[in-house]
This record gives sequence, C-alpha cells and structure tokens, in this order.
Amino acid sequence: MTDEVIATLCQQVSAQRLHDLTLELVEIPSPTADAVRVTQRYAERVGALGLPVEMDTTYAGSPSTVIRWGTRGGAQLVLDGHLDTIHAPHPAPKSRDGVIYGRGAGDMKSGIAAMVETLRVLRESGITLDGELVLVTHALHEAPVGHMEALIALAHRDDLFTDAALVAEGGFDEVYIQGKGQAIFDVTISREGEPLHENVARPRGIPNPMHLAAEIANAFVQEDRRLASAQHPLLGSETFFLGQIHGGDFYNRVPTRAYVNGIHRYWPDKDWEDVHARIHQVVDSIPRAEGLTIDIQIGGNGLGYAVDPDSRLVRALQWGYDRVTGRELPLVGGNSVSDVNIIAREAGIPVLGHGTGSSTAHADLESVRVADIVRTTRVFLATVVRYLGLAG
Repeated sequence: MTDEVIATLCQQVSAQRLHDLTLELVEIPSPTADAVRVTQRYAERVGALGLPVEMDTTYAGSPSTVIRWGTRGGAQLVLDGHLDTIHAPHPAPKSRDGVIYGRGAGDMKSGIAAMVETLRVLRESGITLDGELVLVTHALHEAPVGHMEALIALAHRDDLFTDAALVAEGGFDEVYIQGKGQAIFDVTISREGEPLHENVARPRGIPNPMHLAAEIANAFVQEDRRLASAQHPLLGSETFFLGQIHGGDFYNRVPTRAYVNGIHRYWPDKDWEDVHARIHQVVDSIPRAEGLTIDIQIGGNGLGYAVDPDSRLVRALQWGYDRVTGRELPLVGGNSVSDVNIIAREAGIPVLGHGTGSSTAHADLESVRVADIVRTTRVFLATVVRYLGLAG
C-alpha cells in the first residue's frame, strides 16, 4: 500500500510550481543579515496552504519561520533550510532550458521550494500522517557574517528538532552520515609605534610582526602535515588550511601589524574546548619577541557529527531514494559544514542532508536543474511517509 501511496504522491509534484517558487525566491536578494524580504515572501507562499506561519524575529534582518502539519504528540520530522546567501555579486537571475540561474539557486532556495512542494502535495493528497511534519527556515547561516545563531536558537527549543531532521542541502546521490567540524581562526600580531624604514630609521631591537606571522603560518603548515598521518575511515585526515597571510604597506617598512587566517577541519570526536586548545597550542609553540602581542579569534560554524547508519532516518531516506531513483543511496563522510552539523550537535538528534543536485554553491554562476528539484521533492515525500507512517 505504501508503494502505491508514494507513486500517487510523486505524480502530484509540479515542476512548474517548483520552477516558479525557486525563481521567485532567487530574484529577491538575501545576503546574510538581510533576509527579511525573502522570508516574508516565503511565508506568504507557504502560508497560502492554509497553515499558520510562526515568525521569529529575534535576530534583526534574519527572521526564522516554523510551520507544522500532521499529528502532534507522535514522531516529528523537520525539513530545514536557510534563506540567506553569500554576499558575492552574481549576474541577474534567469531561467533557461530547464535551468535556474541566480545567487541562492542551489544554495539553497531550490531546497526551500522542494520543502514547500512536499508539504503542499501531502496536504492536498488527503492522507494523514502518523506524526508531525515541520518546516523550518532561518538565516545567519553564511560565514563570516553569520554564525548559525538563528538555527542554534531554534535547536534549543523544546518543541522543535525533537526526533529527526532532513536538511534540504548536501548529498544528492550519496548521504553524509559523518561530517567534519570547521573553525575559522584569525591570528593578529601587532606592536606599538609607527611603521619604520627597515634600515635607516629602525632602532635596533624593534620586532617585525611579519616575521612572527611567517613562523606561525609555518607552524600551521607543519601541523597540517602531521595530521595527515592519521586517517579517518570516512573523513580522511583533519586539516589546517591557510587562506590569508598579510601585513605591511611597503617592501622596506617595518609594519605594526600582521595577520594569519585559515580554517581547521576536525573529526566528530572534538568539542569546542579541544578545537580552541589545539589552535592555541600551534600559535604558542612559536617564541615571540618582546614588544609583540598576539590576538587569537576563533569562530566556528559547527562541530563534527556522526549519525548511526542503522537509524530510522537513514533507513527511511535510503528507502525513499530507492523508490524514486531505483538505486541504492551510498553512505559516506563529508567535509563541508552545513545545518546538519548544528542540528546534530545542538539538538542531539539524527539529521541528514539531501539537496537538489546543484554543485555550484558560492560559484560565480550558481544554478540548479528544475528536474533535480522535482526528484528531490519526490525523495522527500517518500522519506516523510516512510519515517512518520500513515495514520489508521
């Protein structure tokens, strides 16, 4: 009977509705911390289904929404997504030959559209779920402007993220059951005084912040090489990556400040105390000249996570994927930090990511195929029905 229900539900998915909502959301710019307009438009569209939309405006410029449907008191499955995008410029949104182009097309407004279409089809089908389906959206996702504050606040509520969640972003033909965490580190080395000529006006003994920055940068490189010797079966090695090393304003002037910036990716067994301690240990391993001060800022977008491969959610997503595609969904590990990391560690529930197939997140030209949004919506439908079951 379930297979018949899934087949009927999948037939009701509208490629046109998915196209139109995705493009409509993409046409509204929503760089992180400026997501009010796109959230209001989303709330209007999903609210038209006749369900109340809870709007949380705790964070100015970055509202969150919660929409519920189904049977309260039983199992709960959350479909989650963020409506903000990175700040990078992008050509004007457009649709051509079954592909939607625009900032946020793949990351992740098409996933939001798939969430809405999933709820619409279920609600209009007349079936009753033996549990509660909840749609959650938020912003403040994209670093360095956002730090997942809105999602963390939602994850700490008693009435949300109680059982399991699907994030509409991530694996398309594989599912990440383990993921690394990510910490961004900023090391600033400074001295008092003004920039000085390195030979003529520089008093003997004035330290050069750039020299210490170079040594600290090399220490991170050496630590990255050391970490490469240990391999996780799904995640590979932990890493340090340097993104910026700079300072000074002229080739023969002693600068007053230098800067080292990068990312540390680490396994799920680490907590924030472990991460901070490791970064400080690398920096502190380098002796510093008198007169130099070091400031270390560490920001994190999420800790690592692991989901039991035999959990009910994993089985439901694999079953749904198989019913829609006719193929087995491989279980793998991932390096990218997403909402999955936050929900897994903050709410402590099984959570998986399943996106719309776009591989162009943060690219100069971001795009998504409408056919892939359709497929993801059908996988969502099958997974929701499998996980929550039918009442009666």
